[in-house]
Amino acid sequence: MEPLGYGEHIASTVRNIPYEAAIQTEDIAEQLAAQFAIPYDKARTVTNVKLKRMADKGEIERLKKGVYCHVKQTVFGKATPNVDEVMTKTLTMQNGEKIGYESGAFLHNKLGLTTLVPRNIEITTNRWEAKLPEGCHIKVRRPPAAVTDENWKYLQFVDAVSELPNTHIDAENPEQLLARYAERQRLDSLTLIFTARKYYTGKVVLRMIDLLMEV
Repeated sequence: MEPLGYGEHIASTVRNIPYEAAIQTEDIAEQLAAQFAIPYDKARTVTNVKLKRMADKGEIERLKKGVYCHVKQTVFGKATPNVDEVMTKTLTMQNGEKIGYESGAFLHNKLGLTTLVPRNIEITTNRWEAKLPEGCHIKVRRPPAAVTDENWKYLQFVDAVSELPNTHIDAENPEQLLARYAERQRLDSLTLIFTARKYYTGKVVLRMIDLLMEV
């Protein structure tokens, strides 16, 4: 039996999670532990039991171990959010903080550097060891450093620059497009260079310097 109040708190937390967002056991357990001042291990056990019961009743759906999504009934039957959208949020956000970012050819397409739309979304994330559910079109990559709110834009930008030679680019003057993007995002040039120097090769550092001179 769930102690009085725990189950209600978990159910309320789940209801307040946006439809497209992942329902993650570890996040809810952390909130439960803080709310009731109980050990995290106990909170996780209680959360696992409650979420399983909710899934058994059809209130939510299990995507993989520790990750669920919302369910809503429509005139056509049961509907759930797109698994790629749910997992993208799972791999890039945790408790409101950034832990990953889009990368690779998918990012180059979003930045307007290529018109080719890749089949898979590439996510560089602290959760790079996570097992993804079947039918998910996401490839995870290990970041060069732990991704945080403070550094993710810099790591993402250097990633984009480092992979230019390995991606089909059909935009005119892609370096200038990237330089303008860095300017719009107010990325500090020295921080970009230091980030490239710390985690990437000398060629990437030189490419970064040349690109920033386009501003």
